[in-house]
Amino acid sequence: MRIAPTLAGLLLAAPCLAQSNSRLTQALVYPGGAELTRVAPVAAGARELVFSCLPARFEPDSLRASGSAGIRVGDLRVETLAREQVPECSGNEALEARIRTLEEQRGGLLAERGALDLVLNYLRGIGQGEGKAAAGPNAQAAEALRRQGAEALKGQAMLQRRVEQLERELKPLQAQRERERARVPQWQRVTVRLAAAQDGQLTLRYQTRFAGWSPQYQADLNSEKALVAFERRAEVKQATGEAWDGVQLTLSTRQPQRQMGPGEPQPWWLNKAEPVMTMAERAMPKMALAAPASDLQRVAVTGSRIAEENFAADVIETDIDAQFKVPGAVSLSADSEARSFVLEQLSWPVQLIAQVQPQQLPQAFTMATLKRPEGFFPPGPLQLLRDGQFIGRDQFAPGEESEQRLFFGPEDRIRVRVEPEQREGSQAGFIGSRRVATLKRAWVLENTSAKALAVQMVEAAPFAQHQDIEVQARFEPAPAEKRWRELDGVTVWRTNLAPKQSQRFSGDYRLSAPKDMAVAGWP
Repeated sequence: MRIAPTLAGLLLAAPCLAQSNSRLTQALVYPGGAELTRVAPVAAGARELVFSCLPARFEPDSLRASGSAGIRVGDLRVETLAREQVPECSGNEALEARIRTLEEQRGGLLAERGALDLVLNYLRGIGQGEGKAAAGPNAQAAEALRRQGAEALKGQAMLQRRVEQLERELKPLQAQRERERARVPQWQRVTVRLAAAQDGQLTLRYQTRFAGWSPQYQADLNSEKALVAFERRAEVKQATGEAWDGVQLTLSTRQPQRQMGPGEPQPWWLNKAEPVMTMAERAMPKMALAAPASDLQRVAVTGSRIAEENFAADVIETDIDAQFKVPGAVSLSADSEARSFVLEQLSWPVQLIAQVQPQQLPQAFTMATLKRPEGFFPPGPLQLLRDGQFIGRDQFAPGEESEQRLFFGPEDRIRVRVEPEQREGSQAGFIGSRRVATLKRAWVLENTSAKALAVQMVEAAPFAQHQDIEVQARFEPAPAEKRWRELDGVTVWRTNLAPKQSQRFSGDYRLSAPKDMAVAGWP
């Protein structure tokens, strides 16, 4: 008679312990990691909530729990369980649901086939005289038995084909489930103590390094309008052990893996340098050069280790990053399948010019110059198009200069001819104490098209970095700049070539240095 109070107590205590029906709602992804957000309902009076079947691919020390109004959160407990301990856990509920549906259909078909087997066995018994009527069979009864048997056999064959079809559908799905289970050898269970004064929800956030995104860019040059249609894209991958089904996806440019501070300043010490070992000393036996054990123990090696391992988005600029909210709900499988999203579509006015660096390559290239774009642009692969036609690939990594450059492949309408270099070397100068070298370079650019083209000629002229080295340079025609982009000695000409027009450029250099000085870069 004391059972009733005990049951009543259990019923009253039941709301205090709850198994969460949580779902993944948000994913904030950055290069090399992500922050995931789960939400679970909480009933009034609950004292504990359990998040089960979380793949063990997150950082436990990053767990943060928060409750809605009226729910206070206490401590968190994390348990790690082997896959064999929790066979019910799956990281792909949609796959499990599909497999269950097909298995139930197969079970129903097998039951129907079993029923037909009973019918056929019964009919066989009648045909063998086991179930004959007292008056004996007649022609009509035999025909009826034949028709029933034929229908049963047809139904049995049809059911067998349907069962085989379902098994063919099940086989790859079951193989996929086994592959996904093998990728998650351990699961984690998170228990959150709480006090719920009213119904609400509990939010759980955690970090994982098994997800990330990489930038991709596309630039399409409109030659007539001198505009570049620039598209920012993101390739997202995740291998967290569970499928993301209908989550709100936000991509961030922040990188939490980066160093958080500069570290301690290191002293700048000047000391007497040890003498350099000669070749003869190096050839001595090793035993003669062996250092004492105490000296060897003071040797240390330092270094670093790399860790193993139009639908444009809404853009939000913050003090620490740019965030792109992908519209709609996003689903992403857990097998590292790549999915690409459009983040932003921009239009940049540019200036077009054909650049030539003949000492590197006797070829002109189409260059578009533009103001440095605002915002965060992590380095990434760039796909190049010209007037809608694919022309090649490059890397996009904007620098700090106010003017940025994009190259759109060879400009074959400019013909480049490099004249043979003329050199003269001699021992000359005051009492023969200096050596002198004279170089003459010349190049001819020709516009072979029927329209005028802007051209930029770049020459890296010799530049002295020692007071005893002298360089005299003479250019024809006079260059526009002699220190282009603040690079010593880099000389630039700019001109407009009319249709079929040619232009010759030349540089004459006289180099002088002390006779006994070894000069790096001497021709």
